[in-house]
Amino acid sequence: MSSSSQSSAFRRRRWQLLSAATAVPLLASGLAVLQAPAQAAPSKPTATAKPSATHKVTLVTGDVVTVTTTADGKQIADVDRPDSAVGGVKIQQIKGDLFVVPDEAVPLLGTDRLDRRLFNVTDLIEMGYDDAKSAAVPLIATYTQPRSGAAVEPTAPQGSRLTRKLKDIHGAVLSTEKKQARTFWSSVAPQGSATLGAGVAKLWLDGRVKANLKESVPLIGATEAWAAGYTGKGVKVAVLDTGIDVNHPDFAGLIDGTASFVPDEAVTDVNGHGTHVAGTIVGSGAASGGDNKGVAPGADLFVGKVLGGAEGYGQDSWVMAGMQWAAESGADVVNMSLGDSYPTDGSDPMSQTVDALSARYGTLFVIAAGNAGPESISAPGAAASALTVAATDKQDRLAGFSSTGPLAHSGGMKPDIAAPGVDITAPRSSQMTGGGEGSYRTLSGTSMATPHVAGAAAILAQQHPDWTGAQLKEHLMSTAKGLDGGYSPYEVGTGRLDVAAAVHTTIRGTGSLFFGNHTWPHEPSDAAVTKNLTFTNPGPAAVTLNLALTGGGPFTLGATTVSVPAGGTAAVPVTGDPRTAPAGRHADYVTATDAATGQPVTRTSVALLKEEERYDLNIKLVGRDGKPAAGWVGINLAGDVSPWSVYVDGSTTMRMAPGTYTVAGYLDVAGEKADRSGLAVLVDPETVLKDGSADVVLDASRAHLLQTEAPERTEDRQRKVDFNVHYKGRDPYTDYRGAYVLPPTYDDVYVAPTEPMEQGEFMLTTRWRKGEPQLGLSTSDGRLQLDTLVQAGSSLGTATDRLDAVYAGNGAAAAYKKVKAKGRAVVIERSDEVPPQERTEAAVAAGAKALIVVNDGVGALMEYVGESAIPVATVHRDAGKALVAMARAATHKLTVKQTRYTPFVYDLTRDYPGQVPDRALVYKPAKGDLARIDARYYSAAGGRSAEGYRSDFTLSPSFNLPEREWHPGTRTEWVTPGQVWREFHTQGVDGVLPWSMVSGDNTYAKGSATRLDWFAPATRPGQSESFGVYNSRWQNHMTWNVQAWASASDTMRLGGYLPWGETPSHLQVFQGDRLIHDNPVGGDMQWQEVPAGNLPYRAVLDVERPGDVFRLSTRTHTAWTFMSDTVDSDSFEPFSVLNLDYKLESDLHGDLKAGARQQIALKPVSMDLGTVPGTVTTVALDVSYDDGATWQKVTLAKGTDGSWTGSFTTAAKPGGFVSVRASAETDSGFSVKNEIIRAYGLR
Repeated sequence: MSSSSQSSAFRRRRWQLLSAATAVPLLASGLAVLQAPAQAAPSKPTATAKPSATHKVTLVTGDVVTVTTTADGKQIADVDRPDSAVGGVKIQQIKGDLFVVPDEAVPLLGTDRLDRRLFNVTDLIEMGYDDAKSAAVPLIATYTQPRSGAAVEPTAPQGSRLTRKLKDIHGAVLSTEKKQARTFWSSVAPQGSATLGAGVAKLWLDGRVKANLKESVPLIGATEAWAAGYTGKGVKVAVLDTGIDVNHPDFAGLIDGTASFVPDEAVTDVNGHGTHVAGTIVGSGAASGGDNKGVAPGADLFVGKVLGGAEGYGQDSWVMAGMQWAAESGADVVNMSLGDSYPTDGSDPMSQTVDALSARYGTLFVIAAGNAGPESISAPGAAASALTVAATDKQDRLAGFSSTGPLAHSGGMKPDIAAPGVDITAPRSSQMTGGGEGSYRTLSGTSMATPHVAGAAAILAQQHPDWTGAQLKEHLMSTAKGLDGGYSPYEVGTGRLDVAAAVHTTIRGTGSLFFGNHTWPHEPSDAAVTKNLTFTNPGPAAVTLNLALTGGGPFTLGATTVSVPAGGTAAVPVTGDPRTAPAGRHADYVTATDAATGQPVTRTSVALLKEEERYDLNIKLVGRDGKPAAGWVGINLAGDVSPWSVYVDGSTTMRMAPGTYTVAGYLDVAGEKADRSGLAVLVDPETVLKDGSADVVLDASRAHLLQTEAPERTEDRQRKVDFNVHYKGRDPYTDYRGAYVLPPTYDDVYVAPTEPMEQGEFMLTTRWRKGEPQLGLSTSDGRLQLDTLVQAGSSLGTATDRLDAVYAGNGAAAAYKKVKAKGRAVVIERSDEVPPQERTEAAVAAGAKALIVVNDGVGALMEYVGESAIPVATVHRDAGKALVAMARAATHKLTVKQTRYTPFVYDLTRDYPGQVPDRALVYKPAKGDLARIDARYYSAAGGRSAEGYRSDFTLSPSFNLPEREWHPGTRTEWVTPGQVWREFHTQGVDGVLPWSMVSGDNTYAKGSATRLDWFAPATRPGQSESFGVYNSRWQNHMTWNVQAWASASDTMRLGGYLPWGETPSHLQVFQGDRLIHDNPVGGDMQWQEVPAGNLPYRAVLDVERPGDVFRLSTRTHTAWTFMSDTVDSDSFEPFSVLNLDYKLESDLHGDLKAGARQQIALKPVSMDLGTVPGTVTTVALDVSYDDGATWQKVTLAKGTDGSWTGSFTTAAKPGGFVSVRASAETDSGFSVKNEIIRAYGLR
C-alpha cells in the first residue's frame, strides 16, 4: 500500500496554477520563433526554432523559472524554489503569457503592493530580463509616507543596491542581483504579510520602454508661424530618446546639452529613432537644402539618451532620470516618443513622475500615445499633465496603429491632440546600421507625430514666454483643427495640431472636460455634473464667442454666447447628465467661433462614461466542517483576458457585468486525521449572471478525498490537480486554466463535485509522481514505521543505518548537555523557542548522525534548516508521540534508510472530463494495469549530476518539477497507459555545458514493457519530433533544424542539444552545387528562400564538443542529400531526410570490451518519422581506432527489419576509442554520410 509521505523533492520545485492571485492580460510570447522573410506571402506559419527557445528567469522572490516551447506550440515549464521557501507556486496562462506567483506574493498582489509584471515570465523574457541577458532584477520602490512626521527616507533593503533616488514620487531605483533575490525578498516581504517591510509601500518592475518632414511641417501651419517670426528661438526643448547623431548637418550648432542615462553608453544614436525625432523638432534641413526643416528650427536642443542599443529599449528608471534632468535643466518642452506596453490610468511611477515634475517646474511633457490601437494608452502618456499625441496621415485620417482611449480603469480622456505621424521624413543617424542610405529616412508612428507637437509648443513658448506648460498644452489643444470622419476625442483628442491657428488665435480655451465614469445602477444615484469651460483673453480687445456642441448627447451648455474681456477670463458652465443617455461611452466637442467673423476660435473635448449593467455575484466559501471559511478566489468572465482575484472571508459580493463566470479557489482545510492538513480544490465552472444577482457556493464539505496509490510502499514526490474551462463558441486561447502542483505541507487533497457545463466543456486532471521514500524510519520489530519529510537544506545520501535513538527536548544546544548524541539519531520536538537552523547546528555540534523533528502543529512541517551536514527530517505530531516515547526510553534502535535517488517511479494520471463526479475519487492501479519503462541512463563522463521529468499533456501547457538524478544508472518507471507523455533529461546541470535530451510524444499500452535509453552512444545529429520544427518547407522557403547531439540508439527517437552557440558548429546547405546558406556558428537555417520545384539539395554539418567534458562523440561530420519540392500550404510541411540509427550494446559508460567481437546494426530511417522515397541500395560502415586517421571496413548484410548488420573485433588495448564512418544511399537521390569521432570507448 502507498503511504501518505511527501517527498522533499517538493522543497526545490513547486507549481500551482493561479486560481485568483493575479488578474493580468497577456502579451505575445517572447520565446524564440522562426522569423519570416520580408517578401513572404501572407499567412506565414511560425514555429519554435531551436533549443534557444528555452529561457531561465529568476523572479524577485528568488524562484527560477525555466520555460521551453516545442515545435507544436506546447509550453513546458518548471520552477526551482529557493531552499528557504516552503510554500507553493501559483501559475496562470491566458493568451500565451505565463504568470508564476509564489504563494508568499499572493496577499501582496491582492493588496496592490506588488507590480504584477514582476511575475509575468513571458514579458520578462521579452524585455530581456531572463537570466541569460540580465544578472539583476531591476526594481522601482515607492516608500511609505506617514500622515504625520517625516516620510521614510528611501534606503536599499538587504540584498539590493539603491542606484537612484526618485524624489518626486518618493521612490528609488533598486537593483537586486539575482543571486541575492531571495535575501532581498526576505527583507521586504514578511512571511504571510499583506504589506511590505523596510518602509516600502509598493514594488514595481523597472520595465522596458521602446521608441514608439517636407510635407508634414507645412500641413500643420509651421511655415506661417515662421513667417510671423516664431521659430522657437530661445526655447529649451529636450528630447528623451535613443540619443542623437551629433555630426548630422541638420544639427550643426543646435545642440546645447546632452546626457546619457543608459549605463555604459554614450549619447551616440545607433538606433536612429532619436535623431529622427530631434530633426522633426529643430532640424535645419541643411542636408536637404532646407526641404526637411523641423517645426521649430530656432529652438535650443537638449538630448537625453534614455533608450539604448540598436533595438531602442530602455528601463523605466532611465526614462524617469532623464525627465528629472530635463526639468532641472530648465527645459520648457520635453519630447518623449516612447512608452511601455501596459495600459494604465496614470497611477504608475513614470506617469506620476511626469505629473510631479510638471507641477514643480512648469515643464510641458509631450508624449506619444503609442502604436497599439484601441484602449491602449500606456505610461508615461497616461499622465494627466502630459500632452499626449495621436497620429494622423497627411490626409488628416487617424492612423490605424495609433493608440486610443479611454484610460484603463478610470475611463479618463486621452489622447489630447493629434499630429501627422505617417511617412515622416527626417534625419537619419549615420551611426546606425540599416535604415537605408543617405541623410534622411521615412518612418511612421505616434513617435513621429509627437515631435510635431513639441516643436509647436516651442514656437508657442517663444510667443508667450510667461506661459506655463499647462497653459501651452491648453492652447495647443483648444486651437487644434477639427477633423472630418466622425472621430471621437478618445481617438484624436481635440483634433489635429494647427500651429498657425495657435500663433494667430488670441483666445485660449479649456482643452478637455471629463464628466466622470458613472457606475451601475444609475437610478437614483446618478446626478448631472457641471464644470466650467474657461476662456482666457490676453489680447487688448474683448472678444465675443458663439458656442455650440457638435453632437449634443448628454451635454448641455449654460450659454451659447460669451464675451471674454481684454486681459481677462470668462467661464461658461457645461453640464454632463448621465440620466439623459444610454449606457456606454459619450464624447463630443464644444466649438467657439468669433461672433464678428464666424471663424473658428477654440475647440474643447467633453466626455463621460456611463457604465453598462452590473449585477451582484454572491460568493460563499464553506469549509469541510460546513462552517464559513476564508481564502483567495479567482473569478473569470468567459472571453475575458483578465480574471479577478478576491479574498473571501465567509462571503463576499462582487458587482459584475452580465456573462458566464467561472469561480475557483484552493482552500486550506482539515485533513483526514487531527494532525493532518488538507487542501480543497473548489471549482464552479459555469455561473450565468443575467437580469439579476447570482449565487456561487464553493463548498468543501461536499469535497471527496483524492486518493492515488501505487502497488508498493512509496512517497508522493509530485502532486498536481489541473482544470480547464472551455467556453462554447470562444477561441480556446480564452480558456480558463487552473493548476496546482502542491507543496508537501498538504497531506490530503479534496475535490468538490461539479455540474456539467451547458455552454462549454470542463476537464479536471490529476497527476501523481511517486517514488521510494527519501528517508525511512522503522524499528526492527515492525512496531514503528514512520513517514518523514526531508527538510529544505538537509543533506541526503544513499545509506541504511541502525542507530540508537535519543531524545533532546526542543533541540537547543543546552538540551544536549546530558544527552549522548554522537553517532545516534536525535529526536526532538519542534518549538518556536529554537529556530530551525539553530536546532540543526546544535545536533551537528553534538555529533548526531540524523535529526528527527516531531511537529508541534497540524500538517507536514517544512522549514529551511540551513546547509546541514546531516539528514534532517520531520514527522507528524501525533505519529511522532510514539517516537518521542521510544527515544526517551533509549531502548530501541531505529533503522534510518536514506535514498537520494529513487530506483523506481510511478507517474499516474486520472482525468475527469465533463465534470467531477460526486463519489470517491480513488485510483489504485496494480502493476498489471500500468505500462513499464526500463530506463537506462548512460554517462560516458562518469558519475554526473542530472535532472529529468516526464510531462503529461492532457492539458497544455504542462507544468513540471524536474527531479535530481544521478547518471549512469537504471530505473524502473511505471506510467498510466494511454496518456501522452513527453520526457526530458539533462546531464551536467551544475556544469557549463548541460546536455539535454527530449523524447517525442509517447503513449504506452497497458501491460507493455519498453526499454528507453538516454544519452546512449552513438551520438550524432538527429531530431525529436517534439523539439524544434522539423526540416520543413513552406511554399519556397526552407527551414533546417537538426539537433547536433541526438541519440542514435534505435530504441526511441531522442533529440539532444547543448546550449546554443557554446560549441563549434558549422552548417552549409547547397541547392545542387550552389551554396545557398552558410552558418559558421550554428546548425540551423531559417526561412531560406529556395527555387521553386522539386530539386536536389545537400546539407553538411560539422560540430565539436570538448572531450574533457563529454569523452565520447567529440566531433561529427554529416552530409545529407535530399529532394525538396514547393509546398503550397499554410503550414510547415516536413520533408524527408535520410539518417542512420545505430544498435551496438555498450555498458552504461558507453564502453565496449576491448579485443572482443561486437555485433552492430545500422538502420536507415527518415529523420521526420516518415518514409524516405525509393529503396535503400547501399549501406556501408568503417571503424577507426586512431580518431579517423585510418579506417577498417566492416562488411554488412541486409536484414529483414530494414537493418544492415555486421560484426567487428575491437582493438585489444583498453582505454582507447572506436570511431565510426557510416553511409546509406537510396535509388531516389537521398543519402547520408556520418562520421563520428570517438563514438564508443574501450574498456
